[in-house]
Amino acid sequence: MANRIEVLARQLTLAGPGESQGAGQEVLVGLCPRKLEAYLTHDNADLRARIFEFLKDPLYTPNDYLSLMEFRELTLQRLKRFLDQRFFSIRDYLSDPRRFQAALESLSFCDYSLAIKCGVHMTLCGGTICKLGTKKHHDAYLPGIDSLDLPGCFGMTELGHGSNVMGIETTAHYDAASGEFIINTPSNEASKIWIGGSGQHGKVCTVFAQLTVGGRWEGPHVFVVRLRDDAGRIMPGVRIKDMGPKMGLNGVDNGQIWFDNVRVSRDALLDAFASVDASGAYSSPIRSVAQRFGTMVGGLTTGRMLIAQGAVDAMKIGLTIALRYSAARPQFGDKLILDYLTHQRRLLPGLASTFALHLAMKRLKDLVAAGRPSDAKTIHIFSSGIKAAATWTRVEVLQHCREACGGMGFLSSNRIGNMLNDTNVDVTFEGDNTVLMQSVARSLLEDTAAVRAAAAAAAAPKRFDLAASGGAPASDPATLLALLRAREERLIAGAAAAAAGAAGGKKEAALDDQQDRIVELGWAYTERMCLQNMLAEAARASAADEATGRALRTLAALYGASRAERAAAPLLASGAICGAGAEALRGAVNAACRALGGGGARAPALVLCEAFGIPDHLLRAPIAFNWRDIGRE
Repeated sequence: MANRIEVLARQLTLAGPGESQGAGQEVLVGLCPRKLEAYLTHDNADLRARIFEFLKDPLYTPNDYLSLMEFRELTLQRLKRFLDQRFFSIRDYLSDPRRFQAALESLSFCDYSLAIKCGVHMTLCGGTICKLGTKKHHDAYLPGIDSLDLPGCFGMTELGHGSNVMGIETTAHYDAASGEFIINTPSNEASKIWIGGSGQHGKVCTVFAQLTVGGRWEGPHVFVVRLRDDAGRIMPGVRIKDMGPKMGLNGVDNGQIWFDNVRVSRDALLDAFASVDASGAYSSPIRSVAQRFGTMVGGLTTGRMLIAQGAVDAMKIGLTIALRYSAARPQFGDKLILDYLTHQRRLLPGLASTFALHLAMKRLKDLVAAGRPSDAKTIHIFSSGIKAAATWTRVEVLQHCREACGGMGFLSSNRIGNMLNDTNVDVTFEGDNTVLMQSVARSLLEDTAAVRAAAAAAAAPKRFDLAASGGAPASDPATLLALLRAREERLIAGAAAAAAGAAGGKKEAALDDQQDRIVELGWAYTERMCLQNMLAEAARASAADEATGRALRTLAALYGASRAERAAAPLLASGAICGAGAEALRGAVNAACRALGGGGARAPALVLCEAFGIPDHLLRAPIAFNWRDIGRE
């Protein structure tokens, strides 16, 4: 039996074509984790450090034995104490958005229920009032948002309308005689649902409703509606049903809301972009209902960015725990789990994706902060793609982390299982991922110049000889970027041709028939952009510190090779690569995994995780420290 195990171990670790077992720590020679951490930390490093230090407060110590109601109450207490520290203000949403986001992002490392409870209150409710309201709204509501005297909710989603926000059914009719709006839920399908914070605690809600003034429909507008009075009693005409336990995120009290002809003052309308005067005259500087609606939901970009960053941060936590454990845990003699190629394959492409997505978020934040009107479309496309890619990747990475830790990954105290459940909601809120990827693709197809360029490139397809020179091209980031760009161009050209070939008004039907490829195009664009940005970041980092730039370039090579390997089937079908090229991609991924995963406690992958800057009191998982002490008195 012992001989069989030894043979099996040798087979599991045998290098294949194009692979190397000797790279070891050479890929990160001279790398200082603190310098890489400083580069990754986009902004507000001091603020983040102060918040991390504050989260040592015993109130934030995990307790997996609480009941549903106890956990919700604890989450509210945690949020109150956090906001009392005045690390940031709701007014930073407009005046200092980087500070605002940095404060919220920091909470994801502590508890996701707390992060989402805070995000709904500050970003979705408070941010909507900031962006769509005017001074009278800011003066009336923002102090209570900052202090949590007015716990806030965001009332967009309805039972019958999730992604189709333009089709919501909640109504708002203006009564000129009384100078009031009448908010009503005309059917059960129109009830607001999944409204975070409304089940128990919410006192104020930003409600999306179809506005009618003087018999004329003006499209969805947003109103501030009281749900509960100062004593916590539900307001007349409002009915709220607590949605109860969920598969995760149980510190957030989601609810379903109905409005029975609730009257609110004329000032309840958030009127930065549309107003109704005392006589009942409606006015807006934006004449088109569609454009006005687009402006009103434009603030959702901040929410998507926070959700995407939260997913990336969850991957950082999960990977740090799983890699620390596997670099210290032997199996079959003295061989460490992380020394097995199968284990490296589970974790290290995900590590590269985490860096790629983090750097993509870094770029997106810069675009948003710059505030250039010319970047608006890029921000919309990129934020949609990044949110979908980050959260879908998070599902896969955390599942691999959980499996890579065996039974220990199933234990709540080791965090990975809890994070899997708590973050699972992120693939469908702040935009369903499949819908977002279709939105990305459709936006690309609206760019006539890009479609023409893609069609020209697809008409003269390039073949990539990845197997040449011992497989080196398969690990060359520039080659991989060109390959991913060719994949994207073929998908654009194919979808555009299908739409152009449709007779009459059947373009939408033709695109519907291409939905699988439309989603694939969204992925192709996002992955190409991530790799392109990663290489640009590596070049910028190299200017200040060569070792930091080299580390990012190494990760870019693994990211590009693993993305191309996953897309091998369509790349083979299109003739972009041959069978030997697909094998070269496999070899490149394996070689990169070997280089980053070997060395036990000195494995380069652990150095890279150190650059995430997660303090031990927030990492917390026993297996991330000395697993041999688990259960010891």
